[in-house]
Amino acid sequence: MDNYQRLPEYLKTSIATVDNENYKHVRQILIKNNLNTVCDGARCPNKCECYSSKTATFLILGNTCTRNCAFCNISQKTPLGIDLEEPYNVALAVKELGLEYCVITSVTRDDLKENDDFGSIHYRNTIEEIRKLNKGIKIEILTPDFKGSKKALDRIIESKPDVFNHNIETIKRLYPIARQMANYDCTLDVLNYMKTNGLITKSGFMLGLGETFDEIKDLIKDLDNVNLDIVTIGQYIRPSKKHLEVKKYYTLDEYREIEECIKKETNIYPVVAPLARSSYKAKEAYEFIANL
Repeated sequence: MDNYQRLPEYLKTSIATVDNENYKHVRQILIKNNLNTVCDGARCPNKCECYSSKTATFLILGNTCTRNCAFCNISQKTPLGIDLEEPYNVALAVKELGLEYCVITSVTRDDLKENDDFGSIHYRNTIEEIRKLNKGIKIEILTPDFKGSKKALDRIIESKPDVFNHNIETIKRLYPIARQMANYDCTLDVLNYMKTNGLITKSGFMLGLGETFDEIKDLIKDLDNVNLDIVTIGQYIRPSKKHLEVKKYYTLDEYREIEECIKKETNIYPVVAPLARSSYKAKEAYEFIANL
């Protein structure tokens, strides 16, 4: 089974509620400031909804990735140099959009090895520029693993993002298939390190790659063991025939069952829905945790 067969109705997005003026406004700001978004790069099904609500998840460090995850639509080839104006341009776009909460993510840059950078310096610079222009802004970042470098992670900690997000993506058994250049235990170590250093932590994973319900529960338990604050869980939708096939489309009842399992057995705030993605209801989840 894959997504070239008929999708369940609850996975079909509607353009009926799209605000065309807001959508165009966001596109114009992104183009003017020469910015990328994960909404476009990863073909997010919520893009129209988010753009029409005058928000977006900014993609920094270029639009090509140094890794080869078999589920991801981001371009995978040799990346270009770093745009040193990008941090300021992101900050300006955040201001022009009037955002109170922004999400910054990036491609993985394993090529930036000097001084254990891996893109962490650019993240720090982007956070600093956003705060210069946007007083009171809340910032969530969704980062790669920085090769597990504590030096890179410490730069992020010093920048004090309001939420640190790093996706685990799938169960451990499927890593050799879905994430050949990543490491399950490294992701857990990164999340644990950031939590022990005082940050609100967040992660997410997909359903439909061939995992069992018991394996889902084991993954949730692993995330709870590192004291994760927020988890996002949604259906994997195959971007193209070159990507991994969908093994299963989960039903709405199964989503509710997974959500109830998290609520009963962990202290994690769950964002669980077929079209849930990393930044789905991000502000709402942050405010829930921040107000505990």
